[in-house]
Order: sequence, then structure tokens, then C-alpha cells
Amino acid sequence: QIADPEACDQMYESLVRIHTNYYKNKYPRLKDTTFTGVTVEDCRMILATDILKQMEDMKKGTWRRLREKFSAKKPEEDSK
Repeated sequence: QIADPEACDQMYESLVRIHTNYYKNKYPRLKDTTFTGVTVEDCRMILATDILKQMEDMKKGTWRRLREKFSAKKPEEDSK
């Protein structure tokens, strides 16, 4: 038995609205961006592993990149 059927019905209707994206459809966004203004595609690009590797390479200095490219041993061994 349900103590308050009216409150139960209200909660059920609320859950149905959440499940069916009622407010997303009622109030569509003009632009598909986040709070910071970054689009979904930009977020996916930033989070991609290839882009992260490229950004790590960009952070390295030119001489370090050249040394890693032409040296036979790993850069961790150079610092020891």
C-alpha cells in the first residue's frame, strides 16, 4: 500500500519528464556549447589520445625532442 498516492503520482510524472528529456525539448539551446563556451566537438578533440600526445610533444623543448629522436637510449636514462 502507498501512503500518499497523489505524491507518488507527482514523483512518477517528474521521473517521466526527466526520462523523456521534457525540458530539453521544451527549452532547446541555441548553441550546443558548455559553460566555458567549448563545443562538444572541441571537447572530443581535446580528450582524444592522439591530441594529448601531440600536446605533450609540443610542451617539450626543441633540443629535447631532437635528442629523443636521435638517441638510442631513453631520456630517463640520460637524467640518471
